[in-house]
Amino acid sequence: MSDIPLESAVLLWNSGFNGAEPAFVVRPLGHDDYYRYGSQVGACFADWRTMDDQRRRLRLLIEAWHIVAFYEVPIEMVCDGLMVVPEYRSMLADDCLPKQFRHERET
Repeated sequence: MSDIPLESAVLLWNSGFNGAEPAFVVRPLGHDDYYRYGSQVGACFADWRTMDDQRRRLRLLIEAWHIVAFYEVPIEMVCDGLMVVPEYRSMLADDCLPKQFRHERET
């Protein structure tokens, strides 16, 4: 799994409406498999790339919440998918950060 900086992260998903198979991934801006997903948000919009880091982090959490709460994408799928974003990982409490990333916090 390669890191995707938040500034260039595009959140892609298919909703779970009406029994459809939900899906969620994060891809870098310009990736070639966007067509597989019905919805996208993030660096695909110009304003995302012009926001300061704090505002972009807030928007990430708001967008993730919307995807889970309103598009029937399982929270575990979204949380797992967001792990490729270092800024997302940095916002997690130590006890919520998966073991494979804990080395990032060692000093």
